Amino acid sequence: MSINFFDLNCQEITNAVKFGLCDDQLPSNKPAYIDVISPNKWIAVVINTDAIEVTFTAIDHCLKIDSNLGDRCDAMLTYQDKIIFVELKERRNKQWLAKGEEQLENTISIFKSDPNNNLDFYKSKIAYIANRLRPDMHSSKMVRTQKFKDRTGFILEPIRTIIIDDRNYMS
Repeated sequence: MSINFFDLNCQEITNAVKFGLCDDQLPSNKPAYIDVISPNKWIAVVINTDAIEVTFTAIDHCLKIDSNLGDRCDAMLTYQDKIIFVELKERRNKQWLAKGEEQLENTISIFKSDPNNNLDFYKSKIAYIANRLRPDMHSSKMVRTQKFKDRTGFILEPIRTIIIDDRNYMS
């Protein structure tokens, strides 16, 4: 089954130097979105100092993905030759990190399974889990990150701030 991860109906483009990624809790069936004026709503903070054009794609509750394929992450950011999948959380419980990791891994798997999506194009592949209520992750980050990369090919970053730049990161 082909899923269009680049559906224009689910995309917003911005070159704002600072913006937030939001996912309103209620109603929970609305897609994530970008915001430039209400920092109190931001779950993830995106710093784009060079005002690079970034495409935000809402995934959960926007892209047509069969619910039988499992839980999905909230969004994807693409620019230049970089791709970032993002899961947005507002939880204090201990399971938020594992659940977010599972959602990211599942979404990446769905993305990779479509022959129309060429990951070889992207020189930088990162997956972020941002939690406004728990912005710092202290548990065995290096081991978790390496295991995630082995399974997906993506670097896992469980932090709230996403930096947009034009450096060449190798994932």
